[in-house]
Amino acid sequence: MNRVGNAFLGSFLMVLDVVLNVVYYTVMVWVILSWILLFASHTSFRWRYRGAFNLLVAINDFFSRLTDPMLRPFRRLLPPHKTAGIDWSPLLLLLVIMFIRTFVRRAFGMYY
Repeated sequence: MNRVGNAFLGSFLMVLDVVLNVVYYTVMVWVILSWILLFASHTSFRWRYRGAFNLLVAINDFFSRLTDPMLRPFRRLLPPHKTAGIDWSPLLLLLVIMFIRTFVRRAFGMYY
């Protein structure tokens, strides 16, 4: 490959890695935030600190809207009503991201 092709491929792989990192951490933040919100809704935190609880709900809604398009295909594969109410789609998405990153790094490791 010529230098222009190497530079383009290297830049593309770096951008792909950054995008995968952003998606990975967005899903992780959403999952952790949804757990915090679940536990906060089952305690007196919900009533004692209504403002903080409403802020958590708003932030969770924002991250839910960000991650929903990426999680939708995995929810079709394993709908929560068929898996005892557990939503496995974030775990599947994170595993796919880790697989893609590992594959790209091993296959094209020389470019970045």
